Amino acid sequence: MAAVRERPLNGAAVPHIDFDVYRIPFFLEPNYPMGEEFSESNRERLVRKWGGPAGWEAQKQRHQLKERALEAGIKEKFNLDRHASNTMASHCLVQWVAKTHGLDTSEAVYDDLNRRHFIEGAKLNDRRMLLDLAAAHGCDREAAAAYLDSPEGAEDVRRTYQAVQEMGINGIPTFVI
Repeated sequence: MAAVRERPLNGAAVPHIDFDVYRIPFFLEPNYPMGEEFSESNRERLVRKWGGPAGWEAQKQRHQLKERALEAGIKEKFNLDRHASNTMASHCLVQWVAKTHGLDTSEAVYDDLNRRHFIEGAKLNDRRMLLDLAAAHGCDREAAAAYLDSPEGAEDVRRTYQAVQEMGINGIPTFVI
């Protein structure tokens, strides 16, 4: 994040721009069951979402995500068969870290969470993984567990998600200036 703040426009030198990044919740699958026991592969989710294998193949051709990722310098191979699961717990963790440890730490947690999910295939509602992640970034594991167990986190995330919907945000990323 510090590098982006220094040179926000792909490394181009520009006059000083002060900004913050707030990770707001966005649910790709808002109707997924909450429990850890549910997951499907991302491949299954996408084939279902796009109406079958032919629809999914057509979507891949239209969006060219692999090609665009390579152009942006992303060389990691995303795990297509990663677990797709309810993301409420991961949103709660990121929001809690931002409140208790600041935006730089929450951004580091978010980056690590994305690596664990998109590359390693971890489920975003795996409690042990989330608590290990929090601890790896200097957060108190027991405090993180207490927040995930409390209704406060989910209520905060739902309120924020509702506000995002009311603003007309229906995709990610979205930039509000």
